[in-house]
Parts: sequence; C-alpha cells; structure tokens
Amino acid sequence: MESLALHALFAASTLRVEQPPGVPSARSKYTILDGAGVLLARAAEERVPVRRQAFRALFGDAGGAPRTVQVTGVDGAPLFVIAKPKGAAGAVVLDPAGAVIGDLRRGRRTFVYSLHDGAGRVVGELAGNRLGRRFAVTDHAGVEVAQIDKKWAGLGKEVLTTADRYTVDLRRPMHGPLHVLVIAAALAIDLMHYEEKDFTP
Repeated sequence: MESLALHALFAASTLRVEQPPGVPSARSKYTILDGAGVLLARAAEERVPVRRQAFRALFGDAGGAPRTVQVTGVDGAPLFVIAKPKGAAGAVVLDPAGAVIGDLRRGRRTFVYSLHDGAGRVVGELAGNRLGRRFAVTDHAGVEVAQIDKKWAGLGKEVLTTADRYTVDLRRPMHGPLHVLVIAAALAIDLMHYEEKDFTP
C-alpha cells in the first residue's frame, strides 16, 4: 500500500476517467488522466477472447457477467485490480498480488454503496443521486472527501458506444484503502451500471 500511495495517480486532486468510443460491452478499457489532461494510468480487461467480445457486442451481457479490470501505470506496472462479480451488487479492489484492498457493497438503494477495507471494516460510503450521475463519497465519520460526476457524452455516444467519462474531485487528503477505493470507484460504477449497454444491429 505504501508504494502504491507514492504513484502520481494518488497525488492528483482531480482525475478524469475516460473510455474510448468502441463497440458496446466488447472489452472494458479506460484511461485515467489528471485535471490538466496528463495520462497517469490505464485500465483494461486482460485476455478477453475474441469470441466473447463478439458475443458481448451482439447480445450484451445479460445478467451482468463478471468483469475484471487491471489498472496499470503509464509504464505498464500493475497498480490494482477491480473485480466485478456476476450482477451489480458490488466490486472488489485487489492489489497486484491478489490481496484485498477493499470493496464496494450495494445497499438497499441502487446507487448507494458502503466502502470497506480488506478486513471488512466500513471506511466510507459512495452515494449516488437517483440518476446515477453524481456520487458523493464520505469517510467513516460522514465527512465528504470526494465527488464523482458522470459526464454527458452526447446522445449518440451514450446510446451506441462505450464512451463514458467521469470526473473525480478529491476534496480532502485521504490515506490507505479509502483513497484507493475513491479512485477505483469511477471504474467500478461504470462496470456495475453502464458497461453492459445492449446493442443489437
């Protein structure tokens, strides 16, 4: 965790998470930039068979199939992994060795998640509005530490492509699992709610 915190990704106060336009659902890919547009990290599903990509493009991922995204630095060094199990009930964040850093667990409301560290302790909450476009992140004491906004990409891109964009505004200093979970949250939101846009020609 200590070496991870030294990465430039964790020094930025504003992050932009962008997904290049592509075939809906085929393969999850993202870039993570700072507020000035400097590339800090990449994220992508690894080793997705071509047949599976083709199936996703034609039929979507009915039932919320599992997805695992590897986040790497610009140099390709692994930073952390986000694993979304079947369905949209939550996501787990792992370090490169496979140890659990923390997880997001959905509550009774669709866009509200409790944030837990690797020992299962609550370290914060991710609470979205009813449209799932603005999310407030609070720490265990209820203090707002960040805000995540899903940006409107335009009607054509929203409906027919995977071109989703998020801004992560980190408003207070954070340490440990909560900081990693906040950065991972925009990716997790997309994987859990927006990555399975069905498109049938």
